[in-house]
Amino acid sequence: MYSVIMPPPPKPQPPARQRRRRAVALASLRGFEAAARHLSFTLAADELNLTQSSISRQIATLEEQLGRPLFERRTRALALTPAGERMYAVVRQSLLAVDRAVDEIRGDTATPRVSVTTYASFASLWLVPRLPAFQHLNPGVDIRIDASDRMTNLEADGVDVAIRWLAPGAAVPTDATLLQTEEASPALSPRLIAARGSALRDPRELESLPILAMDESVSSAPHINWSRWCEFAGIPDIEGAARLYFTYVDQSVQAAVRGQGVALVRTPFLDELAASGDLVMPFPQLRMPTGYRYFLIINRQRAAVPHVAAFAAWIVEEFRRGPQRLT
Repeated sequence: MYSVIMPPPPKPQPPARQRRRRAVALASLRGFEAAARHLSFTLAADELNLTQSSISRQIATLEEQLGRPLFERRTRALALTPAGERMYAVVRQSLLAVDRAVDEIRGDTATPRVSVTTYASFASLWLVPRLPAFQHLNPGVDIRIDASDRMTNLEADGVDVAIRWLAPGAAVPTDATLLQTEEASPALSPRLIAARGSALRDPRELESLPILAMDESVSSAPHINWSRWCEFAGIPDIEGAARLYFTYVDQSVQAAVRGQGVALVRTPFLDELAASGDLVMPFPQLRMPTGYRYFLIINRQRAAVPHVAAFAAWIVEEFRRGPQRLT
């Protein structure tokens, strides 16, 4: 008789531990969010106290890990690709949730902060120069400005206040506060008038000056352009001695202040710069309504927070006061 000794059955092995796949390098997400919000590597670097090359490397690393480009690198600007738009929406909301959680954990020790969204030219020409006055009245309150043209869902994105510049016919939120209806009129530097040798007495005399105009690709161009103003003023179209085209309002305004030509400047910048003496309105009676309007919108979940309410009330009062005064 033979007996066969069978080897013991193998012990069951624990299932192979699956290695968790890391989606992306998390360190690059802050740089991506800032670059997508500003559509500028330079402004993102300034905000985060990094170099522009550091931001570029972070974006390149993120794009390599995703296998998709996130930005279109254009000659004078950046634009998000469809993948970039999708990534930005998720990253922005996630980082805001993290920041809110940190603020809540810190509790009363956290510095009060108001987050504001508005478009870049308004931020640079009107809002930022006024902020020292608000902070003098409200010491210890930090301001975070999201300067982009994107329409933000205040509650979903955790933003406290929006100052929006809405086109004719655009839907207006029911709880929005009208701040100002917009007008536009030619304005130029006193230096340019001095170089010309005489004041402008007739709108047709603008033909002899360089004209600063917005590029046709700008969304507001159909409503705010020199042809429309000439029609409003009852004169033939003006070509000017030369033409410079811009894609940002603040660029055209700053060029006018430097004396490079005459610009069609909009309120509230128009009154602000005329009051300061940086620009002159040669035909103050010819202020063309553009159909655009400024509105203040407050995050309903944050409206009762004291520093948010104080900032909103201050914005309304600043528009009511008109041009900034030194006294």
